[in-house]
Amino acid sequence: MTYTLKRYQSYEEYLNAEELLEEKDYRLLDTGEVIELASEESINRLIAYALMLAIQQAQGIQLLLRLRRGDQELQVKPVGDRWVNRKPDLMLLVPEHLDLIDKAIVFDMPPPAFVAEIVSPGSESSVNYQRDYVWKREQYEWWQIPEYWIVDPGRAKITVLTLTGGIYKEAVYAGTETILSAVFPLLQVRAESVLTGAAP
Repeated sequence: MTYTLKRYQSYEEYLNAEELLEEKDYRLLDTGEVIELASEESINRLIAYALMLAIQQAQGIQLLLRLRRGDQELQVKPVGDRWVNRKPDLMLLVPEHLDLIDKAIVFDMPPPAFVAEIVSPGSESSVNYQRDYVWKREQYEWWQIPEYWIVDPGRAKITVLTLTGGIYKEAVYAGTETILSAVFPLLQVRAESVLTGAAP
């Protein structure tokens, strides 16, 4: 990770910054500093792609325009690592987003329908673990995103967080268990298939 010298005064200024390259992956800190991230691990990209294909096959081609794989920015409240934007590994937009989104999903827009994050290796005290299990959970719950999947190949489990009464309730899946999804009721996929990138 590297820090830029410039500090941005607002998220909007960051979004409109011409000096930031489109092909790079940036995160903005609540201090106005920008972090450039390294490329995502190949297993994470494979899992996100396989899960996207499984969802498309189960739910139909009409979701194609609304699924985003690591390329759609979402403004968030800073917690933990103090980032004010995320790019979920997989995200399902709501139809209204197709007309509203310019560069990012911002606070005055409806929440996405679904996000999934693939956990990078690390112990329970690591930043990787804290980011996906604690900080993003808090941020996505604040957004009231109906369903958040934490796909953890290192621990061989998938945690499905479903919004119930405004808070997340979790169910954990592993091995040959079929994942139950409220957002994708037609999806029939085993945890092990998602965790290895073998789905569909």
